[in-house]
Amino acid sequence: MTQSVLISGGGIVGSFLGLELAARNIPFQIIEKNPYIASKDDHIRSLTLNLSACERLDQLGITSSSSVIQEMNIFDGSGSGKLSFNSKEANIGYLAKVFGFNDLREALATEVESFTSIGDEVTSFQLIDSKVHVSLSNETILDTDLLVIAEGRNSTLAKSVASDNFSRDYQQIAKTFLVEIANIREDEAIQVFYEQEIFALMPYKNDSDTNLFSVVWSMPKELATDLNQDNISQHLEKFEKKISCRMKVRSELLSFPLSAHHLNEYCDHGVCVIADAAHSIHPLAGQGINLGISDAMILAEEIERAINADQEIGKLAFLKKYELRRKTLNASMIRGVDFLFNLFQQDNPYLRLGRNVGLKMVDNISFLKKNFILHASGTHKI
Repeated sequence: MTQSVLISGGGIVGSFLGLELAARNIPFQIIEKNPYIASKDDHIRSLTLNLSACERLDQLGITSSSSVIQEMNIFDGSGSGKLSFNSKEANIGYLAKVFGFNDLREALATEVESFTSIGDEVTSFQLIDSKVHVSLSNETILDTDLLVIAEGRNSTLAKSVASDNFSRDYQQIAKTFLVEIANIREDEAIQVFYEQEIFALMPYKNDSDTNLFSVVWSMPKELATDLNQDNISQHLEKFEKKISCRMKVRSELLSFPLSAHHLNEYCDHGVCVIADAAHSIHPLAGQGINLGISDAMILAEEIERAINADQEIGKLAFLKKYELRRKTLNASMIRGVDFLFNLFQQDNPYLRLGRNVGLKMVDNISFLKKNFILHASGTHKI
């Protein structure tokens, strides 16, 4: 029997899931509310994809300009602690790649354009006789075997499937922008934990000869309010001193609030939730997009498995297999990042000393570092 999937949300993960289904010859359609119109600031945003996600993009034939991260250096800005990760330590080709947000979204959207309906949105759904009846904003009703919700953090549809079992407003703002740095390697990423701030630098691919890096700088809301294009240079000085460089700001500053959440359930009969609609995470580990892509990969595997077993793909027993494979790993990453955030927010001098000693100890234990690298790369999956 022929079965089909309806995807609500045509962003990066929704489009990626469409490609995964197309690779398995599984019919699908994407419903996307908003036409994507690039703005003058889109080139500032970047996404860091781990090794597993990048390799799958290659297999699916997606090409988009990117820069490679071979080494990651982490500093405690209030002490001498340092931790370094290198791809050679885990015998992998690279740690991650950095893509321009707009470039990657365009590359994915182009591949699924003929399967995407733009301008409408899913308003409700109900299960009738093993089919999901999906109502759209234009009053059209579509029948599908499985509805996948990939709408993003504030999805009303996702909330109709489940509620949060973890939710946190970090009371922080992330500033993202581009800087030019002359004396840092083009394949090196850097992260500095400085009091209540987290400052990340990632190499950024561009067509010029300048050595550009993408910045994601998490900070308390009160600092974000005071920070602007005119005074940013003086606020960067503490990080310049820590990593021995000079930064020239080469773009406008973009801002977004930081929060995290995790649903207590990912699915119900005929419907499942993936990516940011199911979970969101603080960007300090750069894993948000990677968790979403892993969701899509595993869900596609389970849908194919159900079809090969001549079973209904909307059957809750099969959808729970996807949930089982993803929920524990996602929760572990979210809780781990939340723990690190709390650890580096503490001013206690004893905790600060412990952080510095801990970073140095881990930096000298090669097998532990290798496991960290392989876990972050996405090569460990159930």
